[in-house]
Amino acid sequence: SSSSSSSSALRPVPSERFSSVLTAGTTECSAAFTRGFSGLAATSAWRTRISRTCPAIATQQSRGKKKKAGKEKAAPAPRADEDPGDDDDADADDDGSDTAAEFDPAAFEQLMESAIEALERDLGKLRTGRASPGMLENLVVQAYGDHTPLQHLGSVTARNAQTLAVMLYDPSLKAAVAAAIRDSPLGFNPREDGDTLVVPVPEMSADVKREVAKMAAKAGETAKISVRNARKKGMDAIKRAKMPEDEAKRAEKEVQKSHDAFVKRCQDLTVAKEKAIMAA
Repeated sequence: SSSSSSSSALRPVPSERFSSVLTAGTTECSAAFTRGFSGLAATSAWRTRISRTCPAIATQQSRGKKKKAGKEKAAPAPRADEDPGDDDDADADDDGSDTAAEFDPAAFEQLMESAIEALERDLGKLRTGRASPGMLENLVVQAYGDHTPLQHLGSVTARNAQTLAVMLYDPSLKAAVAAAIRDSPLGFNPREDGDTLVVPVPEMSADVKREVAKMAAKAGETAKISVRNARKKGMDAIKRAKMPEDEAKRAEKEVQKSHDAFVKRCQDLTVAKEKAIMAA
C-alpha cells in the first residue's frame, strides 16, 4: 500500500489540465494590467488572487512599495550647481560659530584701574605719623557671626593728629571692635569713652617705620602683578580677535602703553607712601 500511495503522489498532471491552469493565470494577469494594477491592488482579495495566480506581479508590487518608502525618507541630494551655503536655516544655525572675539581695550584698562584702587585702599590702612581714618575703616571685625569691615559698623574720625575716634552704630559691639584694633598689626590700644572708642596713634619708632614701609612696598608689588595680569589678558584677547596684523600690532601697543602708565602709578603711590611713613 505504501508503494501505491507513493506512485499516486508522483502521478504526473495531465498536460491538458496544466495548460488550462496556465492559460487561465496568464489571461487573468493580462487583464490585471489592462484594468490597471493599482486598482487590483486596492483590495486584499485581489492581492491574494494575484499572488496565487501570478507571483511575479505580487513580488514586483512589494518591491515597488519599499522603494517608494525609501525615497520618501531619504533627503534629496543637492544638485551640482547648488551652493550648500545658500540654505537659510543652515546659515542661521552657523551664525557666530567662527566669529572672532571682539577686542575692547577699555575692559582691560578697567582691570588695571581696579588694581590701583585696591592699592590705594591697602596703603590707606598703613599708619604714618598722622592719625588717618583709613587706618581703621577697612579693619575686619567679627560681628553678628560674620567678618565685617569697621566702616560698615560705625564711623571713624580723626580728633587730632594723634587720636582717632570710633562711633559705633551698635554700642554692644564695642568689645569686639576694641579686640580687633588691639589684635591688628597697627599697635594701637583703644579705650572706651562713653559710647565712643578713642584710639591714640603713638609716634612710630625707626624699626616700626621700616616695617610699615616694607608693607607699603609689598602692596605696590601686588598691584603691579595685577596690572601685568590685565596686560596678559589683553594680549590674549587680541590673538583671539583674529584681526589683521597691522591692527593687532596697534592694539598690542595700546595695551602695553596702558600697562606702562598704570605700573608707573603703582610705583608713584608706593614711593609717596614710603616717604610719608619714614618722615613721620
